[in-house]
Amino acid sequence: MKERVFRFRGVEKRIAESRPGFHVVDVGCGRGDNLRRLVRYGGRALGIEPDFSRTRRAREIAPAINALGEALPLADASCEMVYISHVLHHASDVERVLLESHRVLVPGGLLFVIETIDDSPLMRLARALQPSWDDDEVLNRFRYDDLVTDFERCEFRVLRGERFNWMYFAWELLPMAIRPLEYLTPIFIAIEVLLHRLLGRRWGGHCWLVARKPGTPVFPEQG
Repeated sequence: MKERVFRFRGVEKRIAESRPGFHVVDVGCGRGDNLRRLVRYGGRALGIEPDFSRTRRAREIAPAINALGEALPLADASCEMVYISHVLHHASDVERVLLESHRVLVPGGLLFVIETIDDSPLMRLARALQPSWDDDEVLNRFRYDDLVTDFERCEFRVLRGERFNWMYFAWELLPMAIRPLEYLTPIFIAIEVLLHRLLGRRWGGHCWLVARKPGTPVFPEQG
């Protein structure tokens, strides 16, 4: 049901399943939540995570290395996808992370990014009230168009992207603290979908982007 909000899940699944056995690097993999999906899609996944305790948890799902996205310990052109979910706002050098992603991708490989953005006024308020997440400080704040510009400056071609999650991100925090509220989640998903339809795609607290390194596409499905 949450895929109605997180519409990028269907996109990543179609891309991943169009090339079984693809090599993917999950930069900032945390405890491995995204690694689990990438492996399920058929990917040969490697996690990169600077926190030692999270790296150990991620290794229960797939190989993981303790390292930074600004200095990936990988050879040039060694993977077909770089996956980065809600990490760039914690990066000390966003451009360096993007350049490193470009370096390790094969020509025609894909960069898949999900990121928090300030296009939503609710997200701007949330960031003012809580300038960190899971003990990681928020170092960068973006607008959707800024990210597109950053990708293009690092020689990626943006293929597709979308703003999403107008207000649902705020609701998600409550069931974490009060578990019975999870039963109300379908109602808030319906509200989120309605807001998206009424307000269009200009607003959103999150976004996803699919970008390609120059070269012959390696995924039959490009998103």
